[in-house]
Amino acid sequence: MEHRSHSAQPSRSRRRPHVGRRALAAAMALAALALTACGGSTPGSAGADGEVTLQLWDTDTRPERSANLKQLIDMFEKKNPGIKVTYLGLPTDSYMQKIDTAIATKSTPDLLTPKASDLSALVAQGALAPLDDRFAKGGWAERVDRSMVDITKAAAPDGKLYMTPATSLADAVYYRKDWYDKVGLGAPASWNDFFTAAQKLTDKGSGRFGYTIRGGAGFFPQFVQMVYPQAGVASFFREDGTSTLDDPAVVEAAQKYVGLYKTATAESDLTADFKAMVAQFTAGGAGMLSHSIGSYPTITKTLQPAAVGVAAPLPAADGSTVLTGRVTTGFAMFNNSRHRDAAWKFLEFTMSQEGNSFWAKASGYIPGNLAVEKESWVQDSPVLNAAVAAGKAPNVRFLNQPYYLPEFNSITNTDMRPDWQRVLQGQLSVREFLTTWAAKLTQAQQRYQKLKK
Repeated sequence: MEHRSHSAQPSRSRRRPHVGRRALAAAMALAALALTACGGSTPGSAGADGEVTLQLWDTDTRPERSANLKQLIDMFEKKNPGIKVTYLGLPTDSYMQKIDTAIATKSTPDLLTPKASDLSALVAQGALAPLDDRFAKGGWAERVDRSMVDITKAAAPDGKLYMTPATSLADAVYYRKDWYDKVGLGAPASWNDFFTAAQKLTDKGSGRFGYTIRGGAGFFPQFVQMVYPQAGVASFFREDGTSTLDDPAVVEAAQKYVGLYKTATAESDLTADFKAMVAQFTAGGAGMLSHSIGSYPTITKTLQPAAVGVAAPLPAADGSTVLTGRVTTGFAMFNNSRHRDAAWKFLEFTMSQEGNSFWAKASGYIPGNLAVEKESWVQDSPVLNAAVAAGKAPNVRFLNQPYYLPEFNSITNTDMRPDWQRVLQGQLSVREFLTTWAAKLTQAQQRYQKLKK
């Protein structure tokens, strides 16, 4: 099950059939009415007894997650007897079209579970309510991890807080401890350790490889995880708005990373996506896998936890540590909600120790609430404990994804992939690849900076 949110964003096609404006408006209104009907209530409605009913739209409807979210809602309702929350799961592959329709027809619900990569589009339409004032007045700045707040704000084009920093993902390198023990290797503590292990664990004759590289869908987050920290570069853009993809240190690190393909990885990795990588790792085809902490429950369903090691973030040659994959997940409320105070109560519950502890544990993510970080279930989890400790280490820097760029997802998730596969096949040089796509990202960033002025 894919958990790396920035690689799991469904493509958001905004193409619509060529129809007249009236027909389009009618279709959008009907779609909105259908959505409301599915939810079984009018968003933000208040009953005769004064009970408020909020409607929550969920953009991530994996069955286990949906069940957990409904349990979180039950917990909230028991603590807030005057407020009911109805749940509506949106289609994973078209949820933004549904939301866009609701925005256009002014029929948005009260609450939403947006992805960080959705914030730019939603904020541009004025759909979400900024939470900064309520967050400050509620004293949440002292109770929620500061880095999660900053990362959440950085995803919005105006730098405001539109989503509760409830939980966060982080990147990790998983390794087969049993394989390491057999060849006499200790846990990887440097990039040299990692590359040495990748070669030493490879036995092509028996179909075992040291690493599994992601050549298919979702390749870019893994590329960033394995290249930027190695290069010691902690920003996608320089101060002048130019992309760091063509930074000499990034190019050198990428060349070393690409060198793993077919020497320490399976040739079939050319098209590997998340499921293929995890299958290789858990079935004994690969000794190391890099992905988010959200993969740990999936991996340990097949492998015994004692056989799986988690490498702390590996430092760059200059000793600095760059953390990648820190993407917050949380809850937002719409500007058009008629019961913002009630909606805010729900958002507060997701950040409270009770609500946050349940939701973070059920999700397998880093909790945003600082008191929850100290709970035993976090301390006893190898992957969460390592991720929390990494975020508090001295000299650590966070590499934030520029989700505020409308083009970022399409460029990195779709447009770059054919060229990446040409690089792996030796048909395009790493330098040419990075120079070409650095120019595309630079154009997007400079266009954004121009619009901000």
